[in-house]
Amino acid sequence: MKKYCFLAVCGLLGMLPSLGWTGAKAQKTKTDLEELKQQIELFETVLNQSLTQGFGGPFDTLGKGRGAYLPGYGVVFTFEVSLSPWQNLGPFSAPSTPKSEELQREQENRRREKAKVVAQQVLTNFAQILRQLSPGESVAVIVQTVAAHPGKVERSTIVVSAEKSLIDQRQNNSIDQAEFVRKLTTTEY
Repeated sequence: MKKYCFLAVCGLLGMLPSLGWTGAKAQKTKTDLEELKQQIELFETVLNQSLTQGFGGPFDTLGKGRGAYLPGYGVVFTFEVSLSPWQNLGPFSAPSTPKSEELQREQENRRREKAKVVAQQVLTNFAQILRQLSPGESVAVIVQTVAAHPGKVERSTIVVSAEKSLIDQRQNNSIDQAEFVRKLTTTEY
């Protein structure tokens, strides 16, 4: 009886390689989280340098960009940008006029677009850093915006993302930078 059980187990173990159940194969498909962590930190550094160059002021970005890996989705980075000019945030600011409110809205729209462009450029030029992503996973950059107005604070979100297959096409020069940007998924709310 023990001999038959042993033979049955050996037979099942012998079938595992043909079914794709090998230890080596399992190792190849498993994400190396330690290496991915280093890649995320490198991408964060690039993102934060881009934010500093793009916005520069001490109150323009509210904290540093941070990233996290979500198994099955990919990597998500987030940062927050102030759309309001810092000089207008105090209680001793000059009263607003229709013209100054219109100028502030225009400035907020320019800053919102600049934040979206920073997210697009960093994805376009540096997403290939994240080599540990599995096929089907994505990279997303989430831009949280805040604008202070008399009596209220307006918040909005911009999500710019790319699937690994798109990142691979860009890295292999199958598509150019302009095509990559056109194929990015952008959601604003």
